[in-house]
Order: sequence, then structure tokens, then C-alpha cells
Amino acid sequence: MGAVPVRSIVQPRAQARARPERARLVAFAALGFFGGMYWAALIDPARSGDLFLALLTALAGAGVLIAVPAGVSDRRRRTIAGAVAIALLLMALITAGVPVRMLWPKGWDELVDGMIQGIGTTPGITVPYRGIDDWVRISIVSGGTALLALAALLAFWPRRTGGPGYPLAAAVALTTLYAVPIIEHGPDSPYFSGMVFCVLLGAFLWLERVRTDQVEVSCACLLVVAIAGGIIAPRIDGTRPWFDYESFAENLEPNKAEAFSWTHSYGPLKWPRDGREMLRIKAKSSSYWKAVNLDDFDGVRWRQGAPARDDQLAERPNPRWVQQIEVIDRGLRTTQFVGAGETQQILPGASRAPFPQPDGTYVTGAKPLRPGDSYQATVYFPRPSDSQLRRASTHYPAFTDDFLQMRVPVRGASRNLVDQTTGKLLGPDALIRFSPYAVDGEPGVVWPSGFGIAVGEGTQVLNDSPYRQLWALTQQIKAQSHTPFDFVQAVQERVKSDAVYDESPPARPFPLASFLFDTRAGYCQQFSGVMALMLRMGGVPARVASGFSPGSYNSTRKDWVVRDTDAHSWVEAYFKPYGWVTFDPTPAASPANSQLDDGSGSANGGPVPVPNLGTLGQSGDRPFAAGDPGADIALQDNGGGWKLPVGIGLAALLVSIGGVVMWRRRAPFVASAPDLAELERALHRSGRDPVPGMTLARLENVLGGSDAAAAYVRAVRDRRFRAAAPGPTSGQRRALRRQLAAGLGMLGMLRAWWALPPVSLAALKTRLRRPYTQKRS
Repeated sequence: MGAVPVRSIVQPRAQARARPERARLVAFAALGFFGGMYWAALIDPARSGDLFLALLTALAGAGVLIAVPAGVSDRRRRTIAGAVAIALLLMALITAGVPVRMLWPKGWDELVDGMIQGIGTTPGITVPYRGIDDWVRISIVSGGTALLALAALLAFWPRRTGGPGYPLAAAVALTTLYAVPIIEHGPDSPYFSGMVFCVLLGAFLWLERVRTDQVEVSCACLLVVAIAGGIIAPRIDGTRPWFDYESFAENLEPNKAEAFSWTHSYGPLKWPRDGREMLRIKAKSSSYWKAVNLDDFDGVRWRQGAPARDDQLAERPNPRWVQQIEVIDRGLRTTQFVGAGETQQILPGASRAPFPQPDGTYVTGAKPLRPGDSYQATVYFPRPSDSQLRRASTHYPAFTDDFLQMRVPVRGASRNLVDQTTGKLLGPDALIRFSPYAVDGEPGVVWPSGFGIAVGEGTQVLNDSPYRQLWALTQQIKAQSHTPFDFVQAVQERVKSDAVYDESPPARPFPLASFLFDTRAGYCQQFSGVMALMLRMGGVPARVASGFSPGSYNSTRKDWVVRDTDAHSWVEAYFKPYGWVTFDPTPAASPANSQLDDGSGSANGGPVPVPNLGTLGQSGDRPFAAGDPGADIALQDNGGGWKLPVGIGLAALLVSIGGVVMWRRRAPFVASAPDLAELERALHRSGRDPVPGMTLARLENVLGGSDAAAAYVRAVRDRRFRAAAPGPTSGQRRALRRQLAAGLGMLGMLRAWWALPPVSLAALKTRLRRPYTQKRS
């Protein structure tokens, strides 16, 4: 018997994998799922379902890229890969919670603005994020979904030679997906988590290179290395990190937040006036956003002092004027929770612990609110009508006595007044308490000993003080009024009359005493301060409130944008049974011009209808018009069960998207000349489709604002009827492109370049055809 060849009787050697990308796809799914679940935990409650849907979409896109035949032309390969990239980008945004309407060109401005807001806030937030800012949540989730989409594109991008994708670059994206959550919010079992990640990353990078007969040995080696690392890592985990990522992250936090001193000073205004965004507030109706109450007048200025007792919340407020607001801190550093009217409650889930104050406000503990913090609050902001206020009861509750007093410097003969209990002279200033509006009686002096009130002596102290003239004017106005509301209106009108808004008023020792009779210039502190003082003198409980005027209403996002220029002071007067009602005596020409204008709605300074309010705003988002805040105040609901069907359907149509994109690039009209076809296509792509009956001559008149743009249309018209006429010049093309970009927002210029490229398609074809024609000739 002849010799048998050796290779015919030896067991055939195992071969390398014919389709290594399939092994890579399995490893990609495992590593993407592992990192995605950690990324989802950056938000509380975790958005695991969104990241899982993003992973399924990324796998579907990877499957399409793998299915691209090796011999397909470069043009078709790029078209398919580009369609997959666009689809994955869209799904990354949709699964992150971006409303579908923002993916269309008309919504790009709002999308970019929201993403910038969310991304700019994330460095200063606490992880896991429990706040209510929708854009912060969207930004965090979109980071994970975008990393999954990017990793799928890098791992399976169809290359002309050398196998599919760039696995090392894809591994960097997947490592980022896992590493960022670990840095921000470490796992419960860091070493075990690191071992699992090591195994999955090794499988993704090398599994496709391992032959079938080497799988067992490779897995054993990888496990040994991972276990060894898990044993060694705790031993070398010293007290000082190799890389102090926490300090690095702190350097990425936003610039120092603005802080406001709400106590009145009456000197040159030093509040920030940069137009920087302070707050975003979602509410059913506009309000003055209150930070503090200034209850104490110390003889010169209104200050916060110890919060005065306020039992308003015990009077069962009208439920019509109770609303829940959502406040997002965008640039403010403060220990006060900004609310509206009386803050009844800071709801659970606030990023800082709230502590109630006796005056219906809330403050934080040792750590103040800062950009990125958010909370929900239930507030009571009454809006009674004028007729209701005229019928309000004048029997004020006992707690309002604290809001019918002021301190006055003691001068002249008043210095000889003696406390009958202690025998001591009256101090350098005296606490004067006024009688309620409906009670006839002279103001009294509250003795420092606290054992009584010297009724009648308050008039002497006032007449000897710098407030003598103001006291006399108040009594004159009160004598001419019939109800507290009539008195409040008359005082407000007198304060506004012949006064000018000035942020650098003249300095005076007693600025409020001089405001009405001397300087007649000031800003919100002077106007609100003197009005509240006169109301107390007339027997109407009053106080000064400081915070922010309503700001500007963003109709697309349905929230109020409050900037540093909206910082403001106003007056609150007590009307039973409604509570503290807002009045604003500051002229409407002030920088906080989004204030509620008493003259255009309720004369009590109550809110005007929102469409009117939006037209007043000068310090907010000017591109946005006022809308109806009574509508749904939240972003569209982007969670729930509709995402999975959308994802599956979109993944099934990935290949056809490329054809749709190419189809949209075709000319929408059938034209008789190339220049006319290009003009029609440019108008269509820029969203300016001609109305029926539009002729070239009429279009030329419409573009009359730019001579060069009108000349472009004229050249097209001339060439249509005379073939030898010269076509549009490059300068005319540029002018028309500027006209097409006008009014289209941030991305208008890019859209105009797509609508009307620098070189026409006909000219480009002529240039490409010219060398071939010359070669043949």
C-alpha cells in the first residue's frame, strides 16, 4: 500500500472566522449594554429603557453597515453609510427625549438653545441628577445615546479595504460611556465592575481575531488577567489619586454665579446688569418672583432683619390663586428659595434642603442654591379685582401690627420724652406704631422697655423728624380717600407723579424723606420704599418685597426667562381676606420692564393678560413672542411606549433614508431652463416656495431690498428669453444667498448655502466635461 499524505490523515486545523464583524457585533452589544446601564444611572430615576432602546438602534444600524456588499461602488457605500449615520443621530436625540418637532429646521434654534442650556449646567449639578430641568436630563441622556451611535459607526463603518470599521476608535467611545459615570458617581463594587469591563473590552477588541480552537484558552487568559487586576487594584489604591479628576471636573463648572444683596441702599445701583440668565421658571401664570421680604424700616432704609411673623397661610387662601411652579437656577447664588407671593411649600425632591421662615419664605441650610439646582414650590399669589379690593375688610388680623410701624430718628423736643416705666429718655430713634386705616387714633411710641405704647406722642416724634413733610402728605391723601384701596391707588399715583427713573440718584442723608419733595429721581428701591412707608403711615399694612419681575415668556418652551436685569423691588399691601397683594410704583421705563403694568390691567398692580405682558419684556429672550402660559407648561412627553415602535420602524427603514435624502435634493419643479430651475430649487430648499401666480418680474420687486439679489432674478429672466444673455454673476449669487438666509435663525446661512451653492450645477457639469471634450478633440 502506498504512502498516505500526512495532511490527509491529520485533523483539519481550525480556521479563522470568515465574518469577524459578527463576533465584534456580539461583543459590541455586551459592552454597550454594560456601559449604557451605568450611564442611565446618572439620572434618578435611571433612564435604562432609553439607553437600551438606543443600543437596539445602534445594533440595527451596525447590522445595515455589515450587510453592505464588499464590491459595492464607493458612491453607494457612502450613501448608505451616510443614511445610517443620519438615522442614528436622529434616534440618539429622540431616545434622549428631544421632541420630534425640534428635529425639523424650524426647531433647530430651539434645540440648539436648549442643548446649550443643558450642557452648560451639567458641570455644576450633583449626580445622580434628581432635578426638574428637562434640558439637563436630555443633555445627559443624549450624551450616552450619542456615544452608542458613534461607537456603532466607528466599529462597523464600511471601508474599501482592510475590513470593517475602526475598532480601536470605537473602544474609546465605549470606554467613555463607562468611565464618565464611574468618575461622576462611583459604583458600589468598583473592583468587580472594573473586572467585568476589562473582560468585555478585551472581547470587543480581540474576539474576532481568535480562532475557534483558541477561544477557551483566550477566555481563560483574559479572566486570569482580570482577576489579578481585581486583586492588585485595592492594594495600590492609595489616598492620593494618580489623576485628580474631581479637581479637574470642578474647573469645568460654570463661572461664578451672581449674588444679590436685597437690602435697600438708595445709592448708585450696583446690581448686575449683564443680561445674564438667572432663572427659568415654569408657571401657569406670571408673577413677581420673590426672594425676600423687607419688613423692617430702620429710620433710613428697608432691610430684611428678623423675619416678621406672618399668619396669612392660616386663612385658607383662595385655591384659584394657588399654583405649582418649577424653578431652575441658571446663574444665581442665593440662600433664598425664589417663589411668588406666599410660598406655601417647597415640594420634596429639591436639590437643597428647605427651611420655612415666619414670613412665608424658605431658605437653604449652609449650602446655597447655585446654577444647576432646581425645585418645585406651591405658591399663593392673589389676583383680586379692583371691586374686590374696594370691598375688602378693614378689620386686620393681629399679626399685621408688625407691618404698621417704622423707626424714626429722634430730634428736637422729642429727645426729652421719658419712658414712664424705666424713667429713661427716648433713645436715638423711636419705634412708631400707626393705627389701622379704619381706626381713628394718633400714632404711638413703642417704648424700648416693651411695657406699653405712648399714644399721641408718636405725632410729636414724627413732626420733629425728617419725615414730617411725608407724614403730613400721607394724612392729606388719606383724608381724601374712602377705602384702603382708594388710599393705596392715590399713594401709588403720587409716588409716580413727575418722578424720573435714575440708577444714580443724588445722595441724601434720608433718601426716602427727600424723594418726593427734592430729588424726584431714583430706581425701584426709592419708588417701592417710599410707597410702603406712606402706606404704613396711613394705616394699611405694607412691606417691601425684593426679587425679580416676571421676565420674558418663552412661548416655545413655555417658561419664564428671568435675567439679572429683572432684579426688582415692589410693594405688598395686606387686604383681608385675600392676603398680600402686589403693587409696583416703579415707572415702566425701568430696565425691569417686564414688570406687571398696573395701567394696562388691574389698577392694583395685579397681573395683566399674558399676551400683553410679553410685549412689555425688554430684558428677556427677545426672539420669543409671548404665548399662553395657561397651556401645558412641560416639555412634550417623550417617554413611554411609543419610542420602541418608532425605533424599530426607523431601523427597518435605514437603507431607504439615503434615497429619501437624495430625493429631497432634486428640483421640486419642472423648469424650461437650468437657471430658472436653480432659482426655483433655491426658493424651495430655503422654505420660500413661490405663491401661485408669482412671476419673475414680481419676484424681482419682492427682492428690491437688495439690488444685487434683484439683479440675479433679472439675469435669469433675460436669459430665459435670450439664450445669449449672460447668466447671474457670483456677486449676484452671494446677494441672493444672503436674502435667502435672512430670518432663518442660527442655521439660516448653512441652509442658504445648501439652497444656492457658490457654483451652479450647470456650470459645474460644464467644468467637469471640458477636460474630457478637450481630450477627445
